[in-house]
Amino acid sequence: MNLGARETEQWIDEVLLPRSAHLGRLHFRVCLPHPLLPTGLRRTEGSGMTIGAQNLWYEGGAVTGEVSADLLTEIGCTHVMVGHAERRRLFGEDDRLVGRKARAASLAGLVPVICVGEDERLNPAETAAHVHQQVSTILCFLPSGAEAVVLYEPAWAIGGAHGAEPHQAAAVLDALHEATPDHIALTTTYGGAVTPGTFSALRRLAPWDGVALGRAAQDRTMLDDVLDELLTSSYTVGGEDATA
Repeated sequence: MNLGARETEQWIDEVLLPRSAHLGRLHFRVCLPHPLLPTGLRRTEGSGMTIGAQNLWYEGGAVTGEVSADLLTEIGCTHVMVGHAERRRLFGEDDRLVGRKARAASLAGLVPVICVGEDERLNPAETAAHVHQQVSTILCFLPSGAEAVVLYEPAWAIGGAHGAEPHQAAAVLDALHEATPDHIALTTTYGGAVTPGTFSALRRLAPWDGVALGRAAQDRTMLDDVLDELLTSSYTVGGEDATA
């Protein structure tokens, strides 16, 4: 997320809200930095879109500088991202910590958006094995009956011109399903250099539930093209820019 407060307000008012009927049908989630959550919640009220946070801490109480899952629920968030590639790289977050965050989110009534993916380009088998290990570790922390979204977003694709190849993404989706316990209700999404046509190309090989949009959510023309593509299929879309 690289937008300031005024830019975010403008983006919501001028880009998202005029398209809210379509975005609401697609269960569009906007994940914002903590200081912008009240603005996002206020501006999108009644639009059909929902607001999520980009991070949380897994304990309550006196943890100065952190934000608890209960607080996010109290102000009206529905989702929260955990384990984003940038937090793994910059703050050393590992899968067990991500699992604790996901569990805290679930117990507070939030749906965790669990970010997984490889740092560098690997072949499909290596990528699938890597993601399988991540998801297996993280999902074991979730309580029975939990709902979760897994966002497969290769770190090398973030901000790039090209995302994962469809056959590689298909191998990852198989690994996600294999690693998911029966007691978890999982939704699977792909992120990383998503542009018009990305979802259709992926969907030909594997039944992804939706996509996460970064820069495509800020570009009116690109967003319209992606929405047209998704609406013809009635799938899901999520935005982290606020995604991403």
